[in-house]
Amino acid sequence: MALSSAATPGERVRRRLGSVVLLAVTVVFFFPYLWMLASSLKPTADVFKYGFPLSWKTFLPPEPTLANYATIFSEFGFGRNLLNSLIVVVCQVVLTIVVCAGAGFVFGRYRFRGSRVLFALVMVASFIPFEVVMVPMYVVTRELRLTDTYAGLFLPWVANAIGIFLIRQSVQEIPRSLDEAAAIDGASTWRTFVQIILPNLRPALLTVGLISAVAGWNQFLWPLIAVQDPNKQVVQVAIATFTDPGQLPTWGELFAAASVAAVPLLVVFLFLQRYYIRGVVTSGMKG
Repeated sequence: MALSSAATPGERVRRRLGSVVLLAVTVVFFFPYLWMLASSLKPTADVFKYGFPLSWKTFLPPEPTLANYATIFSEFGFGRNLLNSLIVVVCQVVLTIVVCAGAGFVFGRYRFRGSRVLFALVMVASFIPFEVVMVPMYVVTRELRLTDTYAGLFLPWVANAIGIFLIRQSVQEIPRSLDEAAAIDGASTWRTFVQIILPNLRPALLTVGLISAVAGWNQFLWPLIAVQDPNKQVVQVAIATFTDPGQLPTWGELFAAASVAAVPLLVVFLFLQRYYIRGVVTSGMKG
């Protein structure tokens, strides 16, 4: 209150102008989601009926219906696809955190011959487009007999270079005096890692988990290649298969499925956003 009353008229104008700009940006980003949700509550015949000119009927269905949601679960088996995605994402997040925490701790705390080169190679791997390694990755997965399995969907992504980088940066922010104090008390390296380092890495670990969850949930091309069994398919590929070749898309069902698919990530992000911001800041990735 004191800062607000002490602000000059010019500062108040800039703040209000900034609020208006932020509100406008929010509306622009939120617009597609609002239209998607509204369209999911309309019959397919009405999805584009009120698109132009824009009116309240564009965003508020005149006769809302949940028939599209009932159809995707009863006829398309979308619940199974949601469960598949949930299994893949949970496994991917847990293993990614374990692998990145261990690798990031070693890169952040220890110097050994070739450690800089090894870390550079890890980072270079993150810049290689997926399309370049897609075929070799599939061949390896097939030779390991992991195609059409949940493991084949998440195992190739658990060694996340960005996650290792985030953990390494956060480990370097933790004072080494904590390690030294633990060593004086007789703690082993493993005990120091588990009881001293990991508790201080909570924001970075949650950030890595969130990044991994978003990437895993939005996977499309790799599941399309690695899984041919419809019972193992994930939501993103399932949505694409709602339309049969040569037929018009069933827009109502597509928007309903897309709305359902967006909910888990929105919920996770709303709960973890403050940890995500802290993790990014402490890792040195800001600005």
